Amino acid sequence: MYNESWKGLVDFYELAFGSWIAYIFLVWMWRKLLKYEHQGWRYSLALLLSASFYIINHYFLRAPFYNPLIWSYTIFFIIVWYFLFVHSFPFSTVKKIFAFLSNFLFAAVYVLAENIARWAHQGKIIRGVEIPEFIFMIISCLATLGIILSHRKKG
Repeated sequence: MYNESWKGLVDFYELAFGSWIAYIFLVWMWRKLLKYEHQGWRYSLALLLSASFYIINHYFLRAPFYNPLIWSYTIFFIIVWYFLFVHSFPFSTVKKIFAFLSNFLFAAVYVLAENIARWAHQGKIIRGVEIPEFIFMIISCLATLGIILSHRKKG
């Protein structure tokens, strides 16, 4: 069923580090740039579906069906994004186009955050300084806890 030879580099700390940054960016993007606040579950679902790319990119990277799989999932993600954030909301046509295209900006930020963790771990950001994986996990756990606490209802 699954062949270990399909696996690419699997470093969970990258996903953990990228996730909280991507979540903060996603919420900021909608609140500040698009001036609209969605229900929290929409942001969470978008993040979960985005994080699922990690499974494909890291566990099926060398699979013979990788390209159709990643393209199919990309199309699925874009369709879900449209229905989550664009379809039934009261935006002008221009704003709907930007809202739709914002999925690419969100994805770029997510991937960049993951790569920053990788590069820092590999000593490529500060030459010769390799930041241990567990540091990214600690930062990610604390950041996620901060996000959760910031969403508590007051009173």
